Amino acid sequence: MATQKDVAKLANVSFITVSRVINDMGNVKEETRQRVLDAIKELNYYPNTIAQGLNRNKVRTLAIQAPIPRNVSIEETSYYRRVLIGIEKYCIEKNYDILLSTQRGDIDSFDYLKPYYERKADGIALLGARPTDEQFDNILKDNIPCVVVGDRPPGDKVYYIDTDNFRGMYEATKALIEKGHKRIAYIHGNVWTKNATDRYDGYRSAMADSGLDVKEELVYPGEFTKESGSEAFASFTSLKNVPTAILASTDLMAIGVYEAAKNSSFSIPEDISIIGFDGHEICSYTSPPLATIYQPLEEMGEECARMLIGQIEEDSDLERRKIFPVTLIPGESIADRR
Repeated sequence: MATQKDVAKLANVSFITVSRVINDMGNVKEETRQRVLDAIKELNYYPNTIAQGLNRNKVRTLAIQAPIPRNVSIEETSYYRRVLIGIEKYCIEKNYDILLSTQRGDIDSFDYLKPYYERKADGIALLGARPTDEQFDNILKDNIPCVVVGDRPPGDKVYYIDTDNFRGMYEATKALIEKGHKRIAYIHGNVWTKNATDRYDGYRSAMADSGLDVKEELVYPGEFTKESGSEAFASFTSLKNVPTAILASTDLMAIGVYEAAKNSSFSIPEDISIIGFDGHEICSYTSPPLATIYQPLEEMGEECARMLIGQIEEDSDLERRKIFPVTLIPGESIADRR
């Protein structure tokens, strides 16, 4: 395997000159630079990027952290996958790599900052994550480039990106109420993330503004999985007075409701109306198409990478937070009960 010394010898330059060309440090004549590049190509030489990173204090890599269950991969979930597409798109443009964490475990023991401290990454994107107060303190104390996506960290010093979760679920609830629905069930997400609590607050506020009570029996503690959607449907339909509509705080849970309803011979939307949240592409393929609150997740991913790389490269003009609007896609899974 060729070494940097081999490149220097073939190009008839010093070891330091090769290093300057590899690290794009300037102070090298164009003719000399081209000789070095030609030698690198001829010898099929690959620079040691880890060593380069240590020398420059950068490895041009972003770590992606997402605290999801052991039996679920990031690629399986539309939310994470679409955010990743946006991150990857911007990283390709800026010549950065992505380190996708395979950590799994309890939220309280999740080490979000490990890739940075081990010098595997220059910055960290936290997707739908809620680090501990101690970890947030370390982010600030050690000046770790970090962007939180889908949650809002305490204070105003950690960068974050989110959508208007409250408004999205408020509008979804109002859409059902305006169609004559009064007994509306809700499947909650993980209560430790702000996006989940904001969506729940949107549901509660829309009900209250319309003079409707939120019944405890009509709120189910879901886990952002399809299985919890199926379990919620079973719980709601076991009630003496079955709800006419179900709001799910993610599309994945809404699909679980959808499948359970079909398997139980419920007609959608005649027997039960359903609305999800995220804008999963599968919503347009169900029959009838599932109503959902659309989030621009790929755009959010691009903005996440832009914010993160901007911090790494010390861009002083960066915004610290950005809230994206959401849109109700009505589909055909809402019945008129007026």
